[in-house]
Amino acid sequence: MQDVSQTILSQYANSPAICTFIEAWNQMLDPSTQINDWYNLVWNVQTAQGYGLDVWGRIVGVSRVLSIASVKYLGWREANDLTEEGFNQAPWYRGVDATSNFRLSDDGYRQLIYAKALANISDGSIISINKILTTLFAAQGDAYVQDNGSMSMTYVFKFIPTDVQVSIIQNSGVLPQPAGVSVSYSIQSD
Repeated sequence: MQDVSQTILSQYANSPAICTFIEAWNQMLDPSTQINDWYNLVWNVQTAQGYGLDVWGRIVGVSRVLSIASVKYLGWREANDLTEEGFNQAPWYRGVDATSNFRLSDDGYRQLIYAKALANISDGSIISINKILTTLFAAQGDAYVQDNGSMSMTYVFKFIPTDVQVSIIQNSGVLPQPAGVSVSYSIQSD
């Protein structure tokens, strides 16, 4: 494994009992497998699983558990979120959100970690926000941010997001909102 003779203090280097004991331990314990496992399961965000992703989530500041809005309410096209529906399709909003907590799978959480890491270093420009959207929703469809002028912008989704994706968009805090800019959301599915 390693040359442990360099780690023995010189005053004990000639002790046969200590040297034999340390050599036996060195042959018995080979940490290379544990080091490789630790690298793959914790340190490398591309291959991390379970606990490793939880560590990465704490580093970038995002939780694996999201609050999922499970009920859509009556609303109009100009509403600012993705939970509005038309007449005879959803109940009136009664002032209380019906929410439940959802624990993201490793793959979903990895995407959220990437997006949050990008948001942490984002300059708030349209280019950097579009990069975050591309990373987060690459397999689902087109997503981009639109500058509406007058200090407002719209996140546009060319697909129908799932309840989990709606929660990532609205509740996770991952998508940047530049200071002083109002944000709205639009779904434009074909």
